[in-house]
Amino acid sequence: MRRLHPVHVGLFSMLMISLVVMVLLVYTDTDSTFGMVTVIGCLVYFFLYVVYLAILALLKTIRMDRDEKKERLFKFLAWFVALSVIDVATSLLASSEIRPLDFFVSFGLALGITFFDVL
Repeated sequence: MRRLHPVHVGLFSMLMISLVVMVLLVYTDTDSTFGMVTVIGCLVYFFLYVVYLAILALLKTIRMDRDEKKERLFKFLAWFVALSVIDVATSLLASSEIRPLDFFVSFGLALGITFFDVL
């Protein structure tokens, strides 16, 4: 079993604590300056943490061997095509409009499913 690095555990713990504080402040509808600064700070930390995880995943992906990269690329393409077909089919059943921005959801889900275990 792989041990978790203390820095990663600390960053993730701070993320969870800040998200709980932000949800409580938004839920109680606090209109104070402190509440707004806290919510903005939590959002900034959240986005910085997401960027940190993306860079970490990119670095680990670069270190993979060529066969594993090829396998993951095909897996990503298969998931993306499958999820896009499902999205287009449900869009056609629900309404006659297919928006190009709907493919970002399929792209993100396929990316997450394929590269989740890299982190």
